[in-house]
Amino acid sequence: MNIRHLNHLLSLIEEIKVIGKNTEVDGVICHVMGVVRYGRELRLLVLQYDEVFHQSNEEEETELDYEDIPDNNRAILCARLRNDARSPFQWTRSVCIGTEKFESQSSETKRLSVQDFECVLLLSEFLRKGWKPEGIDYQSIDKLFLTSMELVGDYSEIPAFGDNPPIRFNIGPCSTANLVEQPVDLTINGEYPEKIWFSNSKTGEKHWVQINRVYLLDMWEEIEKTFSNPEIKEKMAPEEFDKAKANIIRNFSQICPRGMYLPVIEYECEEGISLNFYTERYLDSKPARGNSATATGFICRPDKPFGVLGLQLKACIIEEPVPADTRCIKAELFQYNSIITAGDILLE
Repeated sequence: MNIRHLNHLLSLIEEIKVIGKNTEVDGVICHVMGVVRYGRELRLLVLQYDEVFHQSNEEEETELDYEDIPDNNRAILCARLRNDARSPFQWTRSVCIGTEKFESQSSETKRLSVQDFECVLLLSEFLRKGWKPEGIDYQSIDKLFLTSMELVGDYSEIPAFGDNPPIRFNIGPCSTANLVEQPVDLTINGEYPEKIWFSNSKTGEKHWVQINRVYLLDMWEEIEKTFSNPEIKEKMAPEEFDKAKANIIRNFSQICPRGMYLPVIEYECEEGISLNFYTERYLDSKPARGNSATATGFICRPDKPFGVLGLQLKACIIEEPVPADTRCIKAELFQYNSIITAGDILLE
């Protein structure tokens, strides 16, 4: 960091319009700072403080002072689910500021730090414009999160909103991950006559799943089918095709060696819910070097649209290879993901 770079960061900020409105969404204190123009791009800025998130972090840090730090995949995945800060504006589709309406197609949320000079300079510029961050001005900077929303359009100046304009955020459907950790025995090509009930480990809320079948998928066969498709070959130059195929084969070999298979669970459950299964062996083992308990994210579509209950059939791949003679898998229904439709957020 040098003075020239600081001057460059300042030069990017061409115009600022302070708004300064507070609200609280699901326990998260939110403060709409205002709008900043970078060239011909507008961004709406919202500061957030999540007391529950910080209390949870502090409690966990205290526990780790007295206990051994777990280093298996289960601990890493659980920590991610439990310690994610909430961002009420992450799924904003549009914003009305006064009489002006803006579409928002992208946003980012990051934790502030006194070492992040770009954010510190931005806060300083807002303060110079008369910004009064009431309600969060006493919080440590490194406990605040900043959401920056791009307002779609090409702007030579920030529109005139007037003084103290009302603001309405139109929030789209959002996905939340919920911890379960329920053991389940999966029998390859077995029968599952009854629903399995499971609970949200935090709230106790109950849900169900009807497993239709569990089978082993030969991903290498699927890869060969894909690259044998003449339509794919026609869309790529021969050199590009060969390079793409070689890269996929090399990368997939590290995930699932030839001769091994990936388990697939086809199931029905409530609308707006999807499930994640892991093997107990994977959850209780240490993460492989270079891997921090991340999933590759394979997508598998069932052959049939509907299951035995007449509901949409869904599928989940367990991303741990098993041999062809596998008959039973000790697994866990580890988490469920639910789609929530949020209401508008209005600041008058």
